[in-house]
Amino acid sequence: MSYDQPQRAFCLQQVLSRSIMALEKYIENICLDTSPKQQSAGPLEVQDLPEIPPFPTRPTHHISLEDITTYIQPLVSRQWTVGHICTGVDENEILSLDRHYKFKGFNDVMDFVQGVADISRAEKHHARIVIEYSTVDIVSHTHSAYGFDRVGEGELEPKKVPGLTRRDVRFAIKIEELHETFKERGRTVQSVPADLTQLQHRSMKSVLRRYSQK
Repeated sequence: MSYDQPQRAFCLQQVLSRSIMALEKYIENICLDTSPKQQSAGPLEVQDLPEIPPFPTRPTHHISLEDITTYIQPLVSRQWTVGHICTGVDENEILSLDRHYKFKGFNDVMDFVQGVADISRAEKHHARIVIEYSTVDIVSHTHSAYGFDRVGEGELEPKKVPGLTRRDVRFAIKIEELHETFKERGRTVQSVPADLTQLQHRSMKSVLRRYSQK
């Protein structure tokens, strides 16, 4: 059976809607469950890195629910977490994409940070980088992100609101790819936080709460 373009678009929209509904149900039934059974559940299964999305146009808008399922969830499965630059309600809650990396030694750290700097220059996106002897912490959010304010019936006006955008997604995926090259060369130390499951579930809960009403 063949489909014309409008039918294919409709089918893809239906699949996406079901995926988002399933993810929201997952958060409702699992991430908010504090029962002993849930506390013993394991972390998310590690997913392949998604393809890097196209460079966003300006003004750069916040991530969508589709971006959460396509990009954020795979990153969270690979130990990226969703942090808070600023707590608040709705648009006053400013989120970040964070990652903690551990390396064999200081030279490995500095070589990795040089690679991160190259990515930053290429992407024109500058995250917070904290360097210690054998660890690197990345905290990324978009200062010049835009949302919309409703100014009249059916009228939306762009409004600058810092937060998560595809610029952060591109940055995180490229850094993760860079880390994979260091891992293949034996220059990293693999560690799993004791509270990884809770961190992952809290991250997905935070990002869905912030962006589910966009």
